[in-house]
Amino acid sequence: MSDEAETVPETREAFALLGHDIRLEILLALLDRWRAAQTEPQGYSDLMRAVEMQDSGKFNYHLGRLRGVYLRKTADGYVPTASSTALHRAVLANRPTESVSRHEFATSVACPECDGPTTLRYDREFFSLRCPACDELVGGFTYPFPKNGLRNRTDEVVFETVYDRARTQVGLARRGQCPDCAGTTTVTVDPESIDREGAFPVGISCETCTWVVESGFYLPLLSHTRVAAGLLEIGLPVEDAYHWNLPTPTTTVVRTDPLELELRVDGPEGTTTIVVDGTLAVTSVTTSRDHGPR
Repeated sequence: MSDEAETVPETREAFALLGHDIRLEILLALLDRWRAAQTEPQGYSDLMRAVEMQDSGKFNYHLGRLRGVYLRKTADGYVPTASSTALHRAVLANRPTESVSRHEFATSVACPECDGPTTLRYDREFFSLRCPACDELVGGFTYPFPKNGLRNRTDEVVFETVYDRARTQVGLARRGQCPDCAGTTTVTVDPESIDREGAFPVGISCETCTWVVESGFYLPLLSHTRVAAGLLEIGLPVEDAYHWNLPTPTTTVVRTDPLELELRVDGPEGTTTIVVDGTLAVTSVTTSRDHGPR
């Protein structure tokens, strides 16, 4: 049986535990006072009063159903588990019962192909940067973004926030940690798609949840300190530039088993060569300036 098949009953059971108003009220009463590591446990009587229950037998039954999964009993009372706080944060971030009033956001980003204006579109809680004139995705950029992130932000700030989130999270995923669930990620590089137009040679997926991304080499590598330093040294503004505005690296397959790739990036002040393996782990970064190797 696959890991995915094994998690289906667990997922169904976890959701089923919340399928009663009393259990939801108990959980919300605990979460209302949650302060991370500083959370004070709520006593049995206090919790029972908080949910306005008189029947102790019924209260005990529903309390018992939640124990171990969504709440934990301590010497001083009850506290929510990490599972319940994570679920609560997800609901607050994604606001599933709310609709979005804005679906298009203006940006100051120019299309790298035609230098025309671009538009940031929000659909199914994914942002996509598009050029209306070219009718294409800019740099293939599309990324999920919680509804809560739209609040109190201008259009331009929304875009910068989405891009910063993508760059940070994809970099984290390249290093083996899922940005959603903290599970282990798998990184693959398809050498056959490197020179294919519109293809993304890098794939990163979580082994536990549904987080997955496909990209070119820059987005997952820009958060690597040696890579960023090497590109800065040849005059590329990696802190301010979007990855689609950086020079396309000349990619060479050094060997196939195990896979090793050489990414050569030419900048205004020299050349940086980045060597990675089949999991996008950086083996070396070397820089040659225009006036000779350093």
